[in-house]
Amino acid sequence: MSTAVAPTTRHSSLGHLTFPRVVRSEWIKFRTLRSTFWSYAIVLVLGLGITSLVAFSFPESAVSQMPAAAKATFVTSTASFGVYFGQLIVAVLGVLAISGEYSTGMIRSSFAAVPRRTPVFVAKAIVLFISSFVVGIVTTLAGYAIAAPVLSSKGFPVDLTEAGTVWAILGAGAYLGLVSVFALGLGTLLRSAAGGIAAALGVVFLLPIIVSIVGGLLATTEWIAELPKYLISNAGQAMAGAGTELDPWQNVLIVLVWTAVSFIAGAVVMKRRDA
Repeated sequence: MSTAVAPTTRHSSLGHLTFPRVVRSEWIKFRTLRSTFWSYAIVLVLGLGITSLVAFSFPESAVSQMPAAAKATFVTSTASFGVYFGQLIVAVLGVLAISGEYSTGMIRSSFAAVPRRTPVFVAKAIVLFISSFVVGIVTTLAGYAIAAPVLSSKGFPVDLTEAGTVWAILGAGAYLGLVSVFALGLGTLLRSAAGGIAAALGVVFLLPIIVSIVGGLLATTEWIAELPKYLISNAGQAMAGAGTELDPWQNVLIVLVWTAVSFIAGAVVMKRRDA
């Protein structure tokens, strides 16, 4: 007489691989990196330092010569000056968030736990965006708290509840979040810290300079003269309150397109290429 053996229940590992768990895992990895803390600390300190320098050094005698429209946006622009340098730092951080795992081989462990790979990439992007967005908001708000009383005493109008001010503060955070995801895509494409950082800084920092120089040499070529406003860094700074010829939604769309192209290309490469 044979003894019936109870069937062994196979526990699928899929229950442990829900997307929220993947996001949590990526968040733990991201926040425990020393580069994360120092990068965001530099964004905050550098941003507040530049804002303070501009606010305190601006000559009071020059205020009366400024157009009313320029006066209305100057306080917000000063508060978000740190975005120009902050974008470079979060771009580097975005590259390191993925290239570091490729260089150490840790990415193989992530792919072993999540064979589809795409959830890992999306989770990294979510963590990067939210973290950089929050840091951008905090930096700009703190900058506004410094710039507003100083510039108000020099004759500039100050209104934190004004629509343009609120938009610029949110735009500064959103741009830093999006540019970090843009850099994540480049880092995934190149899988090299040096190559990814060079590409990210080249697009964000050097490309506007090159386009401006070429535009100056070929001033009669209309499409080259129009090109700078469609670069990710110029549109991003416009989101943070800098002057622009485009409507706010157009600047957001430009940054989203740059980010989407890099993100989708990175996702496709991560899915198909061996770790």
